[in-house]
Amino acid sequence: MRGLSDKFIISLMSGLLQPVLDRVKKDDTLMLGIRDGYFNIYYRGGNLLRITEKQNSFDLFFDKKYDLSEGHKAYMALTLPEIITDHSQLDKWVSSIASLKELMDFWLNKNPKMEREFQQLVERENNRSPISGDTEYFITDIEFADSSIGARFDILAVKWPASKRKDGKNCTASFIEMKYGDGALSGKSGLIDHIMDINKFLTEKKNYSDILKTMTTQFNQLDELGLMNYNHCTNNTKVQLSENNKPEFIFLIANHNPRSEQLKNILTDSEFNNAINTEHYDLRFYVASDAGYGMHEKNMLSYEEYVSRF
Repeated sequence: MRGLSDKFIISLMSGLLQPVLDRVKKDDTLMLGIRDGYFNIYYRGGNLLRITEKQNSFDLFFDKKYDLSEGHKAYMALTLPEIITDHSQLDKWVSSIASLKELMDFWLNKNPKMEREFQQLVERENNRSPISGDTEYFITDIEFADSSIGARFDILAVKWPASKRKDGKNCTASFIEMKYGDGALSGKSGLIDHIMDINKFLTEKKNYSDILKTMTTQFNQLDELGLMNYNHCTNNTKVQLSENNKPEFIFLIANHNPRSEQLKNILTDSEFNNAINTEHYDLRFYVASDAGYGMHEKNMLSYEEYVSRF
């Protein structure tokens, strides 16, 4: 199960790491992703900063590949302390975030990762934007990968209908795969591969139970850190994901070319139809409410509804 210790949470809220949390809250281009004993600060879908809890300190990491991409004479992050024990050391990192973002901009210009960028945009729209209080899906993670339970998903989300916010037990786990452009629809990691993967994953009850615990912890810790913007109930109910609630598996297809027959051909192929014949989850296809990525139950079409649009 992924999550941060109570000590780690306290440090973010009122201790040594509070300037990092404050920086994330003031910058809509940043996202805090909770891991097992550490967290990532994402920028444009890439890992800007990783902070790991140690016994009496914190380790900070910035990927060298971003700094070396423009042929810099010196690796900028070498001037930043990798082990943090006091505020002066942390302040050097916080004051350098703008420069580190610029290095990532240069690298991403030459090495675009559009799918990851849009994953983070989905998180921003549904968790922390002015309209996120009206949405019904809250993102707990992006680029989730855990080999110990055989899970890899683009986005993890908690579906919490607006009409049922008084009880955190009325939540559903949603596993989302984003496909950016038609080039990502087929081949390795295409739509059919993702269907095969989710079918395999959900046949193992322990693995499914483990990921529900992780998502529950992630949501409630992000909420505690003030990174979920929605109307809280007066009883301060907490999210509780149950194995008794059937999960959703959602395809979020971005920028499909409507003149292309590729998507239609994949979805109507017998291999795809046979693979989705399962009771382990509800298959859904996200269709935007006009433009944007605010996610609502009414925007999630069944397979039959989605295919009928063609």
